[in-house]
Amino acid sequence: MKLTSKVVLAAVVAVGFVGCAQFAGVNSLRGSDTAAADQAPAEAKLYAGKRPGSGQPIARTFKEQPPLIPHAIDNFDEITVADNQCLDCHSREKAAEKKAPKVADSHMAGGAGALRMDRYQCNSCHVPQVDAKPLVINTFVGTPVPQR
Repeated sequence: MKLTSKVVLAAVVAVGFVGCAQFAGVNSLRGSDTAAADQAPAEAKLYAGKRPGSGQPIARTFKEQPPLIPHAIDNFDEITVADNQCLDCHSREKAAEKKAPKVADSHMAGGAGALRMDRYQCNSCHVPQVDAKPLVINTFVGTPVPQR
């Protein structure tokens, strides 16, 4: 009976040590703390276009890829239900005047011509691109898709 008690006690202690190991923290593949700010230097975070209207559209690399934003959006206000600064240039009414791509038909509600609220948060799919050296090796090669 003593041997069984010792084996059970040893198993409990081993499980305790292994269980506590999960609380040691999470490490990233880049070697930095996952909660730490990005390690890329500020000069490596230059956007493809400095300000709206100054850059060319970024070529898409696969079919149905959301268009990428070719300018910085750091100084844009947060998108809220009441305000979406993207629409100042990309709305159906302003796009031609601002020489910007207009919101796609897939984002519009039927008939009324209003933007669908499930497509209102633009930066859920559309993201700005920086001209920076990749942090990890990427061998993806897409098939360029003609601009629409």
